[in-house]
Amino acid sequence: MLNTTASSSKPSACLSWSRVLLSACLPLVLGVFTIVFTVQQNSISIANREQDRRQAIELRQQVMYDAYIKEISKLLLKPSFNRSNRQQLNYIGFKTIDVLRHLSKIQKRDVILFLYNYELIRRDKPESQRVILKGADLTDAHFIRSNSMNCDLRNIYLNSVLASNIVFERCDLNYAVFENASIVGAKFIGSLMEGVRFHKANLTDAIFDGSNVYKVKFFHAILINVKFFGIKPVSADFTNADLLNSGLTRKDISATTHTFLNTRYPNGSFSVVNNTQLIVDGGAEKRVSLLSSLNYTT
Repeated sequence: MLNTTASSSKPSACLSWSRVLLSACLPLVLGVFTIVFTVQQNSISIANREQDRRQAIELRQQVMYDAYIKEISKLLLKPSFNRSNRQQLNYIGFKTIDVLRHLSKIQKRDVILFLYNYELIRRDKPESQRVILKGADLTDAHFIRSNSMNCDLRNIYLNSVLASNIVFERCDLNYAVFENASIVGAKFIGSLMEGVRFHKANLTDAIFDGSNVYKVKFFHAILINVKFFGIKPVSADFTNADLLNSGLTRKDISATTHTFLNTRYPNGSFSVVNNTQLIVDGGAEKRVSLLSSLNYTT
């Protein structure tokens, strides 16, 4: 009788502990489910808010772009528009610089093509007929030849623009002007580049890949870490340029078609330095001497 009672009490005890464990696990499972569900809902809400934010930005960009094109087109088509009227050109430049800060990289490209097609930013036109884009934000703009875009930008004038990571791929850039431009990380891929001017341009980390670099002016340009792939520069003027850590080899530098004067080479050494007149002589010392003599005589 004693053994039977003891053995029958074991299942009863196990059943009791099972009930206790189930009672404890149920709230735990519900709690974990609630937490997971809340996290998922928060993630979905954040994603929806981000999507709404992007759509709002895109809508605002499109509205600003459309308004700019409409206004400038209307101005250019007016009988009273005069290409030599500096006030009108300055207005176009101001509106362009202002709107570019808010546009997408595709819209930035389209604005530049719009002005170029109206011959307002061309080197081969008189300076009095050019729109000034000093400080214009062309960051990340891509100009790539395709079925819908021929990328003929010969003589384009982009003086003093801010265009980090700008890309020109299979474009005609012959005789283009990028003077004083900040084009860090720019890419020139398979493009025609005869006679391009990079006077005082910042080309740090830029890439020239298969581009026809012929008779290019790199006066005072910063070319640190610049890489040249495929076709190397055929003829370039590197006077006062900084080529530190650039991709030019000793063979490239020894080419007689290039000009090196006051140039820092890729290894940090310098080319021939013209020290005959590092300071423009205005005869100041003579005037000081003359004034001192006059004062002394007086």
